[in-house]
Amino acid sequence: MRPIILLLFWFILFLFQTLSSYSQTVAQTISLKEALRLAKERNLELKAQERFVQASQLEKESAKGAYFPVFRFEETYAKTDLPANVFFYKLNQGKMEAKDFEVKRLNSPSSYENFETKFVLELPIWLGGKIQALNKLSELRLLSTESLKLRKTDEILFETYLAYLWIFLNKQAVKVAETSIAEAEEHLRVAQARYRAGLALEADVYRAEVYLAKAKESRDVAVNNLNLAKRRLEVLVNTKLSPFDIEELQACPTIEEEKYMQIALKKRPDLKALDYEIKALDEQRKVVLSDNLPQISGFVEYSMNGKNYPFENQGDGYTAGIKFVWRFDTGLTVLKKASATVEQKSALLERYKYLQDNIALEVESAISDYRNALTKLRSAEERVKHAKEVVRVMQTRYSAGLVRMVDLLDAQTQLDLARFERIEAIKACHEAFAKLLFASSSFEELL
Repeated sequence: MRPIILLLFWFILFLFQTLSSYSQTVAQTISLKEALRLAKERNLELKAQERFVQASQLEKESAKGAYFPVFRFEETYAKTDLPANVFFYKLNQGKMEAKDFEVKRLNSPSSYENFETKFVLELPIWLGGKIQALNKLSELRLLSTESLKLRKTDEILFETYLAYLWIFLNKQAVKVAETSIAEAEEHLRVAQARYRAGLALEADVYRAEVYLAKAKESRDVAVNNLNLAKRRLEVLVNTKLSPFDIEELQACPTIEEEKYMQIALKKRPDLKALDYEIKALDEQRKVVLSDNLPQISGFVEYSMNGKNYPFENQGDGYTAGIKFVWRFDTGLTVLKKASATVEQKSALLERYKYLQDNIALEVESAISDYRNALTKLRSAEERVKHAKEVVRVMQTRYSAGLVRMVDLLDAQTQLDLARFERIEAIKACHEAFAKLLFASSSFEELL
């Protein structure tokens, strides 16, 4: 009984290892939606852009800190024989004596040392509107950075879509090449049979062999390109996917042309980012001009003075008050900087108008490419159907000795070309759709 149980255990272990090995070798199938999701979650460029957003968020939080008091600590050591300073240090230390008021000692005192420890609390009350403008400025810069991150997301998703299409194209190219190889082998078989029967020239065999070799070369090139395209997708999604396959794409996605034109100008994040930058320049101008406006702040100071070492408290006291400062730059530096922000705003307004026109052009171009791809697809499908019939007729006629091998191979070439142009048209159709989604920032439709 025990040997049977042991044998059963080893059989189950062997079966488990076999199934595990098989599951590892079976290629996973990645859909377009899954590829886009992985790129959005794991792409390193998007992770870097997220860091910029976090940095802008911290800058916004730091700007709010200007509303709070500032604490400052100072420790000063000084040694002097200046009469006023010696008198001041002794007075603050509580060391003043009657003999210190002698005229000779007042005019020519010996050198004296002082350690001053000071704690200062400053509170801005009004700085010409600078704090309010800086807070608004940091908020607008954050919104702009977030919008640029959204546009970068569109860019990465667009590149991922294109990488997926390149995999599709080369995968289909491999299939077309394998079909061509099978048909070329059949042509070669017929040519060899007719040559052995004395019904065809040896040149027909050579032509068929050359065509077969060319078909195999096309397959090998497509396989290499397919591997490179897969590697490109792995870089974009920042994930090791191999071995993997992709789902078959539909012939052409259906689109509503008018919808994308309407939403493009409303949704484009880069256009929104530019709008935020224009508004930010208004706040930047306020920040610059605040240097020429009155500034009011309150302060409280507590100081300790000692003769021998830091933090020695031989005499202490406090000072509290309000400070009013009104500074005006006679070199007009502030006004010139403010004028520079006005010019920068005018430049961004011109860029904003150009971007609006360019967005509309991008949508129109994508729609035009989509229409052209549909036309090419219909044409290629018709040519594939007719080319198959031509090859069938030519093969029959060649077997009957009514046409030359070169005519049959020419018909086969046209069929191969039509097949490849069909998959190119499908790729072009999806590429135009991807351009349309990118131009209108509408990739959420696929996600």
